Amino acid sequence: MSERVAILTGGGDVPGLNMCVKSLVYRLIDFGHQPIGVRKGWEGLIEYNHRDRSTYGANFIELTKNIVRPIDRTPGSFLHSSRINPLQTPHAQVPEFLRDPTVEIQDLTEHIKDAIQQLGFRALIVIGDDDMLYYAEHLDQHGVPIIAIPKTIYNNIHGTDYTLGFSTGMARGVNFIHELQALAGSREQIAVAETFGIRSGFSSLMIAFLAGADRALIPEVPYDPERLAHLTLQDQALNPNNYAVVLVSDGSRIVADKIARYTPHLSLRSKSAVLQSMTAEKAEAAREEFDLSEVVETGTSLAGSGMVAAELLQHLTGKEVFLQPLNYLLRTGSPDGQDLLGATNFAMLAARLAREGVYGRMMSFQQQYTWTHVDLNVIKQGEKTVNVDEMYDEDNYQPKVKVIWAA
Repeated sequence: MSERVAILTGGGDVPGLNMCVKSLVYRLIDFGHQPIGVRKGWEGLIEYNHRDRSTYGANFIELTKNIVRPIDRTPGSFLHSSRINPLQTPHAQVPEFLRDPTVEIQDLTEHIKDAIQQLGFRALIVIGDDDMLYYAEHLDQHGVPIIAIPKTIYNNIHGTDYTLGFSTGMARGVNFIHELQALAGSREQIAVAETFGIRSGFSSLMIAFLAGADRALIPEVPYDPERLAHLTLQDQALNPNNYAVVLVSDGSRIVADKIARYTPHLSLRSKSAVLQSMTAEKAEAAREEFDLSEVVETGTSLAGSGMVAAELLQHLTGKEVFLQPLNYLLRTGSPDGQDLLGATNFAMLAARLAREGVYGRMMSFQQQYTWTHVDLNVIKQGEKTVNVDEMYDEDNYQPKVKVIWAA
């Protein structure tokens, strides 16, 4: 049996990712395996053509302890990353040797299976977020030997109480909010900070709670702009330094019955963001009303929920509001102790499974078992979102103060 074990990272970068890769390489070599790094996530396997030997060097790297020795000191992904979904690969991202001119979207699963077989990999270790692991589970169901490591600052993957990067992302978020509070206080302004979220506001809510943000908007609960403005003005008035900070998880949205009233007051980019947050049917109905046909068709808006909330607050309060996106900043920086420990422990468990030939498993940290592994299929059994009844005050857009177990 081949001793070559592939390591692949994909999705958004997180602190601790390179530490995990380094730990995997060290442990796999100690077990007698040859670790091979796949460049650019799934893209590396997609671009590989076993009939063209030049595509190997461009998409794979044979890893040694000396090569990975210093990588734990840097953020990002040493192996690089991408967000391609091989189940639905756009025509432009399909390499020429695989491209089917008759379709716009291709499923490249068979090619990836063939590439893994041609390369003689004993196992494929995937370090990824929920989207990455969904596809990894798909490959597992198609007979590919998969071992998965969950990493995302959202901590929203079903089957584990901790994901790599969550602890550092949360700590960095708290530090940034504290800095914004000082800035907002010196200028006596309202500040809006935006963090990633899209479907789950769990990490944003933790940051808001620990940093003492005045209000927090999350995707799970739509907000009323008028009420938010009233509460924020109240926060500012009660603050001795005359400022307020609102944390907005990208993916937060306006309550449905207030969209028509307030969307006309937004900039073109923010109007587009509002429409993109709707269902396709509602967006189509609103397109003509807001005169956004060109923007909706291209879908190129860079605005997020934070910009929408900031513009609404400025309109409703009549005060200057400044916006600070924190999204990508939370993904960088040196990992804290928790994420260094998480990276190392996940790597040791994954390498052990590769040695034992146990596949279709995801590394996990659970309160009752500590470091363990679970059936990879568990990720499709749900998604970790905010338990609104337990953790969120819907009327006041604030976290509920209670004992919270996060990681």
